[in-house]
Amino acid sequence: MKKIFLIAYRDFSIRIRNKTFLISTLLLPIGIVLFYGTIFFFTSTDTDTHRIGVIDSSQSIFPKLKNEDNFVFKSLDKVIASQEDIKEEDKIDALLIVPSHADSISCGRIEILTYTKLGMLTKNKLEAKLQNIIETHRFERIDIDIKKIEEIKSPVKLVYKSISGGEENELKEGIAYTLSFGLGIMMYVILTIYGAQVMRGVMEEKTNRIVEIIISSVRPFELLLGKIIGIGMVSFLQLSIWGLFILAVGIIFGIHELKSLPADMAVGAAASLASNPEFLHAMQGVQSINYIPIFSLFLFYFISGFFLYSSLFAAVGASVGDDPQDVQSLMMPIMMPIFLSFIFLAKSVNNPNCTEAVVASMIPFTSPVVMMSRVVFGIPEGVPLWQLLVSMATMMMSSVFFIFLAARIYKTGILLYGKKVSWKEMIQWIFVK
Repeated sequence: MKKIFLIAYRDFSIRIRNKTFLISTLLLPIGIVLFYGTIFFFTSTDTDTHRIGVIDSSQSIFPKLKNEDNFVFKSLDKVIASQEDIKEEDKIDALLIVPSHADSISCGRIEILTYTKLGMLTKNKLEAKLQNIIETHRFERIDIDIKKIEEIKSPVKLVYKSISGGEENELKEGIAYTLSFGLGIMMYVILTIYGAQVMRGVMEEKTNRIVEIIISSVRPFELLLGKIIGIGMVSFLQLSIWGLFILAVGIIFGIHELKSLPADMAVGAAASLASNPEFLHAMQGVQSINYIPIFSLFLFYFISGFFLYSSLFAAVGASVGDDPQDVQSLMMPIMMPIFLSFIFLAKSVNNPNCTEAVVASMIPFTSPVVMMSRVVFGIPEGVPLWQLLVSMATMMMSSVFFIFLAARIYKTGILLYGKKVSWKEMIQWIFVK
């Protein structure tokens, strides 16, 4: 046991002092936030101001058009052939021609002549604005009270209650849905990235012939287990730093928002929130989720799933040579269950008690991802207690079993050079005495 921890400490200390670890730990979260934030900003916002000319002889549409949502509307008398015929200060991007007859307006066909290309987001906004105005025009034309129409079209609120009589919180369902998908994706990424790191670490030592020296002092099983534990500690440290970073950003953002308000406004806003029924309902939904068992189970499935997949990745790393194509062919059987777990994740998030989700959460290769997407919905609502216990027991036994098998493959493959290995040969090594 002492040798295992020495090997684990060696791998841990080497990797945390590496520049790659420091860069990925510190800059990766910031890079991800900036990358997706930039994409969201440019795809969901339109900061340009579009000038729309309107020819409306009946004055049925133009008076109701307000200069908002990046639109400026200007009344015109006639169609202008080109932008060159318009003064610089009166330039327009498009020309809206309103029919003079009320029947034509009610039909909902309005012609728009564009001088410059309008984007899809801009067209959707303009269409929504005109849709509301034309609907109002139709109601007024046939003497229907718009307020009554709004009352009739008011949305129906469905109140879901369990059979025991407890009312379900919609916000809780939304948080559980988001958390379920997020934890499932996180587990998928962790198993893929850190399992591959174990394989690369084994391949580097084998290529540099360092393992020939190390193997003279320790058994292959101790070397394999020490390497998995060492890289597992690195991954856990990285995840902890990222979690603290996210928490710190949230606290700093909240403090900044409070400081930006005057003292009396901040107190008033806090008092109004405290008495707001919707806010209290939302807080009840947030507090109703039991986060401690969720993250405890996440830690369990992370550790057990990491040991299971890392042992298989290490066995592949010990069996291949310098040819990258050998790695790809041997990795495919390991990656397929991870890909399948991602498919089952989408099914489990929508229906945690469906047959596919139940079966996938019992299979050790897919349970780390799928089971995390079920436990978020609660016990026994999302997953019955007996299913959770069976899954955890199966996961633990499978991790120990595959570490044992991987160690036997590792013992033979780590000192084998210049030979292309197949899975059939690797399985034969398991039974070699």
